[in-house]
Amino acid sequence: MNNDWSDSHGNILSMLSADDLTLLEFEAHAPHAIGAKEEAIRATFGISPVRYYQRLNVIIDTPEAMKVNPTLVSRLRRRAGKID
Repeated sequence: MNNDWSDSHGNILSMLSADDLTLLEFEAHAPHAIGAKEEAIRATFGISPVRYYQRLNVIIDTPEAMKVNPTLVSRLRRRAGKID
């Protein structure tokens, strides 16, 4: 998985990468059981669940993510306590 999801200043890239889109698709269809989801995150992306959720939280703040899957992104933003 490509880790270039932000530039050297920490600004969010203006376009979602293929990895970002894959992460959103995974989240849309991920297992609901926490243990199973954590295993799937490690197997699919090769990163820790903490890193996965860090990336996901950055992605859901982008307008591009909202365009890709508005229902999912709105749900995730509500769950994270972010206001739409």
